Amino acid sequence: MTEKLKPCPFCGGKAEIEGERIFWVSCQECCAESNSFIELEEAIEAWNRRA
Repeated sequence: MTEKLKPCPFCGGKAEIEGERIFWVSCQECCAESNSFIELEEAIEAWNRRA
């Protein structure tokens, strides 16, 4: 089971997972994005660590 995404650290907007083979997280409000990752869990962890 994957970890829940935290809201965007910049605007508080809803974040969604993007990609199929390479994953990243993007904010649906302000379009902020994380780096790209091969593993889904890494993309989620990186997004949730952002300050």
